[in-house]
Amino acid sequence: MKYTKKVKLKDGSIVHRFIPPPELTRAGVVKGQTFKDGRTARYEVPRLLEKVYAYRRGEIKEGNVGPSSRIKHVINYYLSSKQFASLAASSQEKYEAELTRIANSTLGDLPINKLTARICLVAYETWVSAGTVAGANEKARLFSVVLNFSRSIDLINDNPMGKVKKLRHEPFTPIWTASQVELFLDTAFTNFRWRNVGLIVMMCYEWAQRPQDICHLQWGNLDLDRARVKIKQSKRGAVVEMPIEEPLLSMLREQREDWGFQKLVVPNHRITDNAYVPLNFGPLFKEIKEACGLPEELKIGHLRKTAITEFVEAGVDSTGIMQVTGHKNISSLNPYMKHTYEGAKTALNSRKEHKDES
Repeated sequence: MKYTKKVKLKDGSIVHRFIPPPELTRAGVVKGQTFKDGRTARYEVPRLLEKVYAYRRGEIKEGNVGPSSRIKHVINYYLSSKQFASLAASSQEKYEAELTRIANSTLGDLPINKLTARICLVAYETWVSAGTVAGANEKARLFSVVLNFSRSIDLINDNPMGKVKKLRHEPFTPIWTASQVELFLDTAFTNFRWRNVGLIVMMCYEWAQRPQDICHLQWGNLDLDRARVKIKQSKRGAVVEMPIEEPLLSMLREQREDWGFQKLVVPNHRITDNAYVPLNFGPLFKEIKEACGLPEELKIGHLRKTAITEFVEAGVDSTGIMQVTGHKNISSLNPYMKHTYEGAKTALNSRKEHKDES
C-alpha cells in the first residue's frame, strides 16, 4: 500500500507504518501512524489515502497549512477561516468564485513558498490577456487578500503580488439623468405588476442605497408614523437612518396596506411553496426599461452612484454624504468626486455669495 512499509522490530514482530509526505503532515490532513497487524493496516490505510487524494484534489479545506502547502490549499484554508466568515454574504460569494478559479488554475498547484513577483506578473498578464484590465485588477486584489492572510499566519514573508505594477483602468458606470428616473417611475407605476420594481428604483434613488439592501428591507425597518427608515447595509454593516419624504411616504403607506401581512416591503410571492421572498427584479426591470425606451446600459445598481453624484454637485460636504451612504472613510467617496460643470457652477456660486455677504 502506498506510503506504507513493513518494519521489523527488535523483538522480531512486524508492524506496518504509514508515512505520508511531509506536506500532508504540515497541512494537518493526516499524520504518520503505526499498525501492529496487517488486518488493521489493510482497513485503515485506504481511508488515510483517500484523505491524501482529496487534499491533492484541493477538496479538503480544513486542517493547518504550512509554507510548502500549495496555493490552492491555502486558498481553501482562507475560505474556511474566521476572517473570510466575517465578510458580508455578497462579498463572500464574489471572493469564493474568483479565488476558486485561481485555485483551479496552474497557479493553484504551486507551493506558496515558491511564489515570486515574476510568477505573479505572469499570472497578472495572463488575466489581462484573457479578460479585461478591470477583471485582472480585481483578481490581483483578491489574490492579495489571500497572500496578506498568509503573511499574517507566517506562511510567507511578503506579498509578491503587491510588487506587480497594475495597469490603470477607468471604471465606467452610467449615470441616470433626473428625467430618465422620472420616465422609468412614471412607466412602472402604470402597471400593478411593475409597481414593486418601481418602488425599489425609487428607494434606491431617493436614499442612495444598494438594490440588495432595498430588496431585503422589512417593515420593521420603517417607522411610517415618524416618516423614518433605518437600514443596515449588507456590504460593510453600516447602519443609516433617514427621513422618508413625500411622495414616497404615501406610496409606502399604500404598499403596507397591500403587503403588510408579511415582513418584506417589496416581496415576491413564490407560488411553489407559498412563500414571500425578496423580489428578483431583473426580468421586470428590463421589461419596464424597454417599455419606456431607456438605454440598455442603465442598471438599478447605478442609481446609488447617480444619487451620490447629485449630492456632490449640490455641494453637500463629505460628512453629510457619508451619513446617507454609510461610507466609513472619506477616501471611499473619491470615485464619486468627478469634475463636472454643475459641481464647478455650485462651487463658484457659493464663493460669489460669500464674497457678496462680506
